[in-house]
Amino acid sequence: MMLHGASLAQQVAGTATTRNFTLEECLKIAAGENLDVQNALAQAQDAAAQTRSAFGQYLPNATVSLGYSRTLNDKTAFNQGGQVIEIPILNRDFFFAQGNVGYTIFDGLARENNNAAAQANLTSADNNAAQARRRTLNTIRGQYFAVLRAKQTLRIRREDFEVGKKQLERLRAQYEAGVVAIAPVFTQEADLANRELAIVQAENDLDLAKGTILTTLGMNPSSANVDFSDVQIPATITETDVKAFRTTIGEFTQAQTTATDKRLDLVAAKASLEAAQASTKASQASWLPTVNAAYNYSWNGNSISGFEYGRQGLGLSVDYTIFNGFQREVSIQRAQIREQQSLIQKRLAEQRISADVQNAFIQLNAAEKSLDITARSIKAAQQNFDAAEERFKVGAANILDYTTANGNLATAKINRSNALYNYLVAQFQMKFALGLLDE
Repeated sequence: MMLHGASLAQQVAGTATTRNFTLEECLKIAAGENLDVQNALAQAQDAAAQTRSAFGQYLPNATVSLGYSRTLNDKTAFNQGGQVIEIPILNRDFFFAQGNVGYTIFDGLARENNNAAAQANLTSADNNAAQARRRTLNTIRGQYFAVLRAKQTLRIRREDFEVGKKQLERLRAQYEAGVVAIAPVFTQEADLANRELAIVQAENDLDLAKGTILTTLGMNPSSANVDFSDVQIPATITETDVKAFRTTIGEFTQAQTTATDKRLDLVAAKASLEAAQASTKASQASWLPTVNAAYNYSWNGNSISGFEYGRQGLGLSVDYTIFNGFQREVSIQRAQIREQQSLIQKRLAEQRISADVQNAFIQLNAAEKSLDITARSIKAAQQNFDAAEERFKVGAANILDYTTANGNLATAKINRSNALYNYLVAQFQMKFALGLLDE
């Protein structure tokens, strides 16, 4: 069965303005516009900034202070024995400069562990961003196929309606000619109404599917003049294709190993645990003393000159916190709790990946069975409909037999279409579960 159906763009007024999306275009749009992807990228950028801050702890601190003041009055006075003596102010300007350079020689290895934590957090954020991108693109694929599936269902429903409409016209002509009674006409009218109702439901399903994918793409979900092309989608799926894909993924145990090695969310969880462990070590460094070295220079004068006579000094200090209101103990305890939480998150990631692989196999197994069943079903339904149509034409079958056969054929076509698309979705879901789905 071919998957290519009538384009919805041909059924909407003003087709010249209809935008037709391919799957590749949707993937490109989602990679740049999806809010989950943008948020994950922003977190990765923040983690990159934190690594720069952590590296800065290895560098010395330097400060410079410059100042200027001016006395506004020209002279000053003081009282000596009841006599006021005025003295002119000779130097009304005052300048000063001061510079300090400090460097931490040792801080209990807090600096080294903070840097290690920042690097691990960056690794985690980068992998989380890549995984968010893959997850979004996998979602887009599923939503894209949901639209195509809805389009195919709508096409089949409309074709079925046209068949029923022509049959009703023929029955009315036969009734007017006195060949058949009025009852078959009423039966066909009721059946045609049911087919029209099925069209309305299929149109509604298509609109919902389009709105869902447009929302994921970061676009207006109410956009009417959009369509989604199936030109890049395989038209058929053969038994050879099914076997070849099975060979690619291997057995369940092999697939589990592949997922453990390839899934980026597990890589991110492991890196996050490493960051938490490094942060714990950094907080424990507060039990050790801190050694600092400093150099300072200061100068002041009434004119900008004589800097060589400024005071200079070198210093070395050793600081140790004896007690700070349990802040040190609380900080260590909180770091240990975060480490435990990171370990739990890693285990949850492992469980999630295992469940994803198992569910992907279940979905793939069901999709493969559906391909086989629907292939046999549509062949039998077509043969039954052809036979029922011939019998009805010669009067060997009643209208109920004919409409039943036609309804079964329409259902078989829809089931076959769903089976083909569901299998493609199952393939992508399996690749995503194994961490093999290309971005």
